[in-house]
Amino acid sequence: MPHYFFDIKDGHRLVDPSGSDCENDSAALEKARVLAIGVSLDKPAVDPKRRISVLDADRHEISTVPVYSKPA
Repeated sequence: MPHYFFDIKDGHRLVDPSGSDCENDSAALEKARVLAIGVSLDKPAVDPKRRISVLDADRHEISTVPVYSKPA
């Protein structure tokens, strides 16, 4: 099963040191969407640059998912 990392980017990078196994790229993107919700609840300030960066096992970015602010 492929291994992915999910770093948080918002001007600087918070590195995911361990990563997770996901079935494929689509499953990794879905996991990133769930992580983005958690990040938005943890840090609700609006920051349009904040993203979850989805990285493959070689730490090459394959996609990003935006993190939106907590809904009002």
